[in-house]
Amino acid sequence: MTQELTVRQTDVGIFLPPDIVLENARTAAKALISVVSQKKKPVIMNGEQYLEYEDWQTCGQFYGYTVRTHHAEPVEVDGVKGARAEADLVDVRTGEVIGGAEAYCMRDEEHWNTRPKYEWQGEGGNRQRVKVGDEVVPWFQLASMAQTRAGAKAFRNRLAWVVVLAGYRATPAEEMTEGTISEAVKGRRTVDKPQHWCSLHNTEFFKKGNMKGYAHKLPDGTWCNEEKTKDPIRDAAKVKVGVESKHETAPEPLESTESPTTEETNANGYIDLAVLEDNLNELRQKHVDWADEKNLLSYMKKIYKKEGASVLEVAAQLDKGSAAHFMNQIQNTIEMA
Repeated sequence: MTQELTVRQTDVGIFLPPDIVLENARTAAKALISVVSQKKKPVIMNGEQYLEYEDWQTCGQFYGYTVRTHHAEPVEVDGVKGARAEADLVDVRTGEVIGGAEAYCMRDEEHWNTRPKYEWQGEGGNRQRVKVGDEVVPWFQLASMAQTRAGAKAFRNRLAWVVVLAGYRATPAEEMTEGTISEAVKGRRTVDKPQHWCSLHNTEFFKKGNMKGYAHKLPDGTWCNEEKTKDPIRDAAKVKVGVESKHETAPEPLESTESPTTEETNANGYIDLAVLEDNLNELRQKHVDWADEKNLLSYMKKIYKKEGASVLEVAAQLDKGSAAHFMNQIQNTIEMA
């Protein structure tokens, strides 16, 4: 059935009704999921998937947007050298610049100052690649990354709402510089920090089950609790790591009081297999090809590097982050189907 496209004339231009806008966005989000789910090496951090520049370009094509990057220029910020670039977001139908962004790539970032230098040594079967030292990353590579970040950010400024609708994080993957501890680096990053954000460990607090407050788990198994405040602001969130403070007499007893969630009730993993099976049946009833056993097994092998005779068997092997990502993809597909 053909749906008539309606428009509304206003004093400032022509706008589509909200229901049509959302319908178009859901169509774009569904198409984006179908493309991104085929990536061989997705960028997944803490169970959330981030889109790379080419993914943002794909989303931009749905709306007739492209990016024009300008020449990168050398800069020095607080004594640190690097590259800065600007990008314009362009409507390909009219040539009009409808947005833009700027971005940096600096030498105080991990991987962008020096890198290992290798040489092949030995003869015949004993020939091997050996590290012989370090070399400075060429400036043109910093310039290229600055342009890439600016382009991705320009798309993000216009299309983040569509990407979030598809279930992905709105921060371009190129901006997620893992392992950097410099406050100057953090200040240049435009990571979307939620309201409950731990600035000490650069991660998100969460609250679920019987937890009394927001917290996150540390690699050594201990907990970092968000300090109780009357008005918690994401960038000013104060934290304490298992010690007393003048705001609280003791850390929240998270480990002992936390009740299992749906994703954690399976003894062998973090997914409730009964719920997963119901979700898969729902997708099959909607004739979603992705829910086919063969297709899903191929996807799980490629994305999570796990194998098994059935989807449920592989799902039981997933770690917490992978389980959360997989169930998020299932739910998004159900909503879009």
